[in-house]
Amino acid sequence: MPKFQNPGAFFLGTLVAAEQKFLKPLIENARKNGYTRFVEPCAGAFAMAHIAAQSGYKTEEIETSDVAMFSSVMGYAITEQPLDDLEIKAHGFTDDDMNDPAMVLYAQIYLRTAKQAGKEYFYNIMRDLEYRKEEHLKEIREQLKRAYESLHGMSYRTLDMWKHLEECYDDPHALIIANPPTYTAGFEKWYDTGGKMTWKEPEYGVFDPATGLKELYEKMKGAKCLLVCYEENAPGKTAGTPVFARYGVRNGINVYLTSNRPEEAAAFAEGKKITRPNESKLNPLECSMLPRDYKITESTKLSITQIEQSEAQYYRKLWTHNFVGSTAPLNFAVLIDGKISGVFGLDKAALTMGAFGTRVSDAVFLMYGMTVPHMEYRLGRLITMLAQNKSFIFMICSDLEREKAKSLKTVQMTKYPEAKEMRGIMTLTSKNPDKKYGFKLTYVSELKERTDAETLKEWLRREERWQKERVKTKTMS
Repeated sequence: MPKFQNPGAFFLGTLVAAEQKFLKPLIENARKNGYTRFVEPCAGAFAMAHIAAQSGYKTEEIETSDVAMFSSVMGYAITEQPLDDLEIKAHGFTDDDMNDPAMVLYAQIYLRTAKQAGKEYFYNIMRDLEYRKEEHLKEIREQLKRAYESLHGMSYRTLDMWKHLEECYDDPHALIIANPPTYTAGFEKWYDTGGKMTWKEPEYGVFDPATGLKELYEKMKGAKCLLVCYEENAPGKTAGTPVFARYGVRNGINVYLTSNRPEEAAAFAEGKKITRPNESKLNPLECSMLPRDYKITESTKLSITQIEQSEAQYYRKLWTHNFVGSTAPLNFAVLIDGKISGVFGLDKAALTMGAFGTRVSDAVFLMYGMTVPHMEYRLGRLITMLAQNKSFIFMICSDLEREKAKSLKTVQMTKYPEAKEMRGIMTLTSKNPDKKYGFKLTYVSELKERTDAETLKEWLRREERWQKERVKTKTMS
C-alpha cells in the first residue's frame, strides 16, 4: 500500500515562497504606515493571516472570511465557534464526528478521494486514508493546533468576498490581500465530494476570473483601502497593475500580484517610506523622562510596556542626532519609577516563518534599543538584559512561539570589531567586514530565567564594578 502524501499539504495555500517573501515586508510596512485593519477574504488556509500576525498585526486586527467548508471549519476552530452552527453532514460519519474539526476535515478529504476511487491512484490514496486514519487525524489536529496558537483572536465569517469587500472600500486603514479562485467555480470543483457531504453554506456568487477580476478593480476605483490581489494571467492581461510577477506557472500564464495603488504597494514591499495623508504624528507618552542624574537603586521600580511605533520613533529621534534607523513590529518602553528611560523593538517572526519558505530560528531579534542620556549609568545594557528575560519574551509569544524561543539575537553595525555595550551580556557569534560601517557584528544570548528585580540587581552590580574600574583606570593614567 503506497503511503499517502503528507496531510500537511491539505493546509497549503496557493502562494509559494517567492510571493510570500515579497508580501511580508509589504504587510509589515503597511501596518507601520497606518493600515491597522488586515482583511483576508477567500482565506483558504489563512496563509496571509499567518504572515500578517508575524509582521506586527495583532490578531484582533485581522479579519478573515470564506465560502468554502474547509476554510470555515478551520476558521471556526481558530475562533472557537461551535461547528454545529454549520450543520455539517457526511456519509458514513456520525453527527458527533461532525462536531470535531479534525474529523470533519478528514471526512472531507476522504470523501473527495472516494469520489474518484475508480482510478487506481485515488483508490490507493483512499485505502491509505482508511488504514492510517489515526495518523492522519493526529497530523490534522497538530496543524489545527498550530493555526489556533498563531491566529487565536482574529475574526472569521462564512461570507462572500464581495460582501466583505463592501465593508472595506471606504476604510483608509484597511489592507486587503485577496486570493480569489484562479478558475471558474474553483471552490466547488476543489472541494467536491459528489454530494456525500453537505453543510449550511452561505449565499455567494460563483467567481469567474475572466470577469470577476475586472469587476473587482472596477469597484476599487477611488477606494480608500489598499488592495493586493493574486492573479494568474497571460502577460498584459491582468485586471490590476502588477507589482510582482513569477513567470511560467503554466504554459503562457504567469503569477501576478496586482494592486489598486501599485506605487504605494511596491514602495511598501521595497521598504521605502510612505507619507500618507492620514499618517500619524510622532507621539510622546504621558509620562516624564528620566532625569540625567536620576539615582537608581535596588528598590527602583522597573516596568516594560508595549507602545505604538509612533511613540517609539518620537523618543528615538529625540535622543539621537540625525536619526535614521530600523523599525520593528513590536515596540516597548522601559519605565523607571514611572519615568521613561528607553525604548526597544523586537521581531519574533523568525520563530515561525519557516512555514512560509524562510529558515526557522530559535531567536527573537532585538532590532534596536535606545535610551535617555544619563550621566552615570549605561542604560542600554539594562534594556538588553531585560529583553533577555524568558518571562518577558514568553509574555509576548503565542504557545507555538514559546516552544521555539530559546535565544535573543541582535546585529550591530559599528566601526569597531567589538560592541562594548554587549560585553559580558551577549556572545559575539559572527564578525563580518562592512564597507560602509566597518563591521557587522552578530550577538546572541540564551533567554534568562530571572525576574525584572533580579535583572536590576545584577545590572547595578555590573555598573558598580564598571564604575570602579573606570575610576581606577583614570587614576593610573
